[in-house]
Amino acid sequence: MTQLEQLPTTDSGYVVKRHATEWLNGLDEATEQEIRESVVAKPNDFSGSKYATEISDIRVTGAPEFVETVGSLFKPLLQFEGEETRLEINLQRTEDRDTGELTDNYALYLSVAERG
Repeated sequence: MTQLEQLPTTDSGYVVKRHATEWLNGLDEATEQEIRESVVAKPNDFSGSKYATEISDIRVTGAPEFVETVGSLFKPLLQFEGEETRLEINLQRTEDRDTGELTDNYALYLSVAERG
């Protein structure tokens, strides 16, 4: 059982900020191997929302400096690009919802999928 699974949650599933920050502060930096071993790939025939599944999915949004800095932490995922799995990557400028204009911010989406 992970430390995360041991945290108390509210009835709606939220971890209160105090517990979440204590958990985050107590985490050891993962090795590249630990990152790769923790990934759950999206099955080849999967469709629909990944939100409530075990499928590993990453979304990082913000200023280009932030996205680039945090994105560097996920370089071990590049090793999933191979014959059995592939790295799904979507990197784009974000759009203002009200005006439809592109902003100076970016969104990075990463997940691993089984090859068909």
